[in-house]
Amino acid sequence: MRILYLFLLTISVVNAEIDNTAFNNSPIIPNLLGKLAPNFTLIDSGGESISLRDFKGKHVVLEWFNPDCRRVQQHYQNNSMQKLLKKYSGKEVIWLAINSSYYMNQEDNKRWRDVNSLSYRLLGDFTGKVGKLYQARTTPQVYIINPIGILIYQGAFDDNPEGDKSEPINYVEMALDESLAGKPISKPEVEPYGCSVKYNIEG
Repeated sequence: MRILYLFLLTISVVNAEIDNTAFNNSPIIPNLLGKLAPNFTLIDSGGESISLRDFKGKHVVLEWFNPDCRRVQQHYQNNSMQKLLKKYSGKEVIWLAINSSYYMNQEDNKRWRDVNSLSYRLLGDFTGKVGKLYQARTTPQVYIINPIGILIYQGAFDDNPEGDKSEPINYVEMALDESLAGKPISKPEVEPYGCSVKYNIEG
């Protein structure tokens, strides 16, 4: 019954980029965890318009990144994100990387995509609207949305803020494994680390 109820909640979808409402037309509340994730539409580095609603029925990982951030650079040098996404190949897990740095543009995203040979989409949120909607505070910061549109995880990628652990606990992997197995998320929220998201303070 609970699954049916949650499924019915996803029927009404509204573009949160325009009106800042969630999938069920409810006002956005301070903590989105456990709620229907707000929809958004952004342009990727290839010029394509991408909406969160395009991926209903799949797990969606949102990763806030900034190519200038040291911790983001370390993760990509170690192929952290790329390796994790490869693990879920064929399991309908979508990875979307979002850049909310006000001073960057799509050319910066294209360079980051090409330098790191990324197969997933890099979205430009240079006005910061979507980042503020999701209350993204750091890079990297990760959110996971389950197939019925509920935000089930938010926070740190792992427990390795200094990048010095040989075998860190990967919170994103843990949450995805649990959700794919139909289990409750044991750690749905972990304090994120990294660089602050560079929002335009005038926006």
